[in-house]
Amino acid sequence: MQHAESLATSMLEKQGLTGPVRWAAAEDGARINDGRYSFRNPANDFALPGERLARVSAALAM
Repeated sequence: MQHAESLATSMLEKQGLTGPVRWAAAEDGARINDGRYSFRNPANDFALPGERLARVSAALAM
């Protein structure tokens, strides 16, 4: 379990500013949101690619 926690922490480091968001699941099951500063918002130009979003979601689900 400790490995999963450290993996999730490292994947979420330096993700930028926060703000109010609504969370949803994408068609592939990745957890995404509508945050204007979020790397997990696919509408943002700087969003994580789909594969990385899936990895983040999987690590946080552990």
